[in-house]
Amino acid sequence: MTRFILSHRRAPGAGARGLASGRRALSSALDRLRSNVEVLRQSASVDGTTPRRVMIETDSDHATEIARAYASEVIVEPEILHFPVPGVRGLTAPIDFTRISMRGVQPETAGGDGVLGATLLGGGVPLANAEALLYVRGSDQLERVFETRSDADGAVRFAYPTFFRPSVLVVVPAGGFWGLSVRGPRDGLVVDCPPLPADGPGAWWHEALGVQRHSKTRGRGIRVGVIDTGTGPNACLDHVGDVGSFVEGLFDPDGGADSAAHGSHVAGIIGARPVADGQYAGIAPGANLFAARVFPPEGGANQMDIADALDRLSEGDSVDLVNLSLGAPVGSAIEQDAIRDALDRGTLCVCAAGNSAGPVSYPAAFPETVAVAALGSEGREPAGTPSAGRLPAEPGLFGANGLYLANFSCFGPEITCAAPGVGIVSTVPATEGDDAPYAAFDGTSMASPLACGALAAILSVSSAYKALPRDATRAAFARRLLRERCTSIGLLPIHEGQGVPLV
Repeated sequence: MTRFILSHRRAPGAGARGLASGRRALSSALDRLRSNVEVLRQSASVDGTTPRRVMIETDSDHATEIARAYASEVIVEPEILHFPVPGVRGLTAPIDFTRISMRGVQPETAGGDGVLGATLLGGGVPLANAEALLYVRGSDQLERVFETRSDADGAVRFAYPTFFRPSVLVVVPAGGFWGLSVRGPRDGLVVDCPPLPADGPGAWWHEALGVQRHSKTRGRGIRVGVIDTGTGPNACLDHVGDVGSFVEGLFDPDGGADSAAHGSHVAGIIGARPVADGQYAGIAPGANLFAARVFPPEGGANQMDIADALDRLSEGDSVDLVNLSLGAPVGSAIEQDAIRDALDRGTLCVCAAGNSAGPVSYPAAFPETVAVAALGSEGREPAGTPSAGRLPAEPGLFGANGLYLANFSCFGPEITCAAPGVGIVSTVPATEGDDAPYAAFDGTSMASPLACGALAAILSVSSAYKALPRDATRAAFARRLLRERCTSIGLLPIHEGQGVPLV
């Protein structure tokens, strides 16, 4: 039995009549195979103004029968899991170390356990609750990654089968310090992470986007949604409107707290409002931010949850822009319909291109979205940090002003623009003793909110934009303004699109 998501197809211009007709078609499709279908969830959006979506469990044959019988009215898709386009933490190349199951490997074959212990420090002081990833490699290029967190004394310990050899140890502090990569780690290693810079509110990524001075009101009057892992708590994000969570087809108005650090980092890039000297501001701190969580504490978000969250933000909160720093290798027609509906309400989606150094992921690959590639700036990060290893191998990927295409960034004809995405310092959830911590992440997940924040700043000073009705013309105007404000850094369009948007 497999999970499928069903939705009636959008009917542009049909209004309430089209929605009602679509709902009837979906109900008819489910009734037809009632005995062969287990309905797991009804859509969180059941107020009559947005499409109805249903999560079912059935076999592929029955799903195919529904799809064929109602092809013109109902979309039937297997559940497509999206993941936060990750803040790249690992090696100097965009290698995807698969977590390989050890099921079936006998202890005598494994040859006993290897042990690697390390002490993690931050500025010479024990670094508690830091994430540590040990990459190991065996024969025939068999690779695996082990993960743990440091204790109060900064200690970590890994045990691994001895047919593996430690390759790289990556340390990711909870906040306040750069992460480090150590190749060929040995038992007893001491890793001392350097402190993050604290010379905000501006940074090099602000300058790269044309922001010369800090303004608390930049972006005022523009409403921006973030669909991610949730937001906060962090004192610099207290102004963010918590929309709640859309997870597994269930809506929880109180479930919007960050289930990881990703969503808080993204929201802070767009609109953090510093509460202490040296903290970095968002690109558009004056914008009105709204955050919806679509990820469970572990695992991916499906197209039903993302579409429901997008409906809520575009219909219920009337946002102008939505940032989607998440991705999947295949597209969802249900998700694309939701993006098109959002456009009809005047909402433009800005999306991370992906970090696999290959084709652009979805939803960024949809033509209705803005797809953002990631750039770095030479010499900005300390040696030994993962961020320092994002330089591309090809000379043609270095552009003007010391900027380059990060070696993990996806690329292709879908790219609209490029923005900084290496060594970006932004907000993460509060830790004991620090209610407003910051951390450094890499990824197109960081580039997308920087482009989104830049566009919010651009739109905030456009009286022509603000005068437009909340419909497709408004979203089209926003896209045109973004393209007009982009400046090339000398890369090919498949790498930079129109270039870097300048505020």
